[in-house]
Amino acid sequence: MRSYQLEVWWDGQAIPEVTSVSPLGSTTDVITYRDGAGGVYKLPGRTDTVPVTLHRGVSADLAFDVWATGPGLKKEVQLRFTDASDGLVVTYVLHGCWVCDYDVAADPETGAVVESLTLSVNRWERIRPPVDELAKRWAVERGAEVRHVNLADLLTGRLEETEKRLEHLLAEVESADSILLFDEADALFTRRTDVQDSHDRYLVTELDVVADRLARSDRPVFVLPQPDPPTDG
Repeated sequence: MRSYQLEVWWDGQAIPEVTSVSPLGSTTDVITYRDGAGGVYKLPGRTDTVPVTLHRGVSADLAFDVWATGPGLKKEVQLRFTDASDGLVVTYVLHGCWVCDYDVAADPETGAVVESLTLSVNRWERIRPPVDELAKRWAVERGAEVRHVNLADLLTGRLEETEKRLEHLLAEVESADSILLFDEADALFTRRTDVQDSHDRYLVTELDVVADRLARSDRPVFVLPQPDPPTDG
C-alpha cells in the first residue's frame, strides 16, 4: 500500500500544517416501492455528501480562523496526496464548501492545541490526469513502454489490409509488453456514428473492426483526445 503526504489548498494557496482529514463520503437514500402483485423494488433516492473535517495544530497561520469567523463564503478545496517515492499525485476537489463547525481544543496533558474545521461539501470528485500521463503511469508501474500510434495511419481504405496491419501491431505490442496510446483517435471513432458518404461508410467499417479487435485485446489501450481548437482573443 502506498504512503501519501497530505496538502490542503484553497484560494490558490497551500494551507500549512494540516495533519489529517476525515474520510470523504456520500450516502444515497434507498426508496422502496411495492407493486400490487407484491413485488418489491428499490431505487436510489437523494444523495448527500458527508461533511469533511480538517485538523491541525494551532500556529501563526490564520487560514482556518479567517474562513470560520469571516463571511460565509463558499470555496473550492483541493486535497492533494503525494507519494514521495515516485511523485504520484492524487487530487480530490471538494466543491461548494462552507464552514459548518470550527473548534479549538487544548490538551492539558501535552499542551497541544488543535483546531478543527468542519466543511459542508456540495460534492467532491477525483481529478483524472490527462490520458497520456495516465498511460505513462501505467507503463512505469508495470515496467512497460508506451507505444504511440496514429490511428489514421493504421487505416488503409481496404478492410483486409487494415486487419493485417492491426494484427501485426498487436503482435509487436504483445512481444514488447507495451501499452498502446492512440493519438487523437477519438475524432475518428466518433465518425462511426456520423456517416456522410460512401467513403465514410467504408471508413466506419474499418473503425468497427479496429474497435472490436481492440476490445478483445488483453493489452491496455488508451485513446488521446483531439486537442481543442484555438479560440480567438
